[in-house]
Amino acid sequence: MNAITNVFPHVTNLLCRWHISKNVLAKCRKMFDDKMWEEFICSWGLVVLSASVGQYEERLSVLTHEFEMVPAALEYVEKNWLIPYKERFVGAWTDKIMRFGNLTSNR
Repeated sequence: MNAITNVFPHVTNLLCRWHISKNVLAKCRKMFDDKMWEEFICSWGLVVLSASVGQYEERLSVLTHEFEMVPAALEYVEKNWLIPYKERFVGAWTDKIMRFGNLTSNR
């Protein structure tokens, strides 16, 4: 990502939602039972698909409230993905960039 920033300073570098989801699965799945995991990953998906900043904030608040009993998972997604990179994969920001419908680098 640093090389892209240096070579193409005026281009927005989007991140692959599929790879991020796989990473969240690998790091957070073990923190939940099956039913709670399904609820968490659905709520996470809604955060990622938010169409506006207001909707993003609302959905993030719901995610945080519903899963406050699993602070390690919330800390992971916020610290490693949302805080540093949300503008590169959350719909509220990426929907404003011409990307021809591409959301993932995974064919």
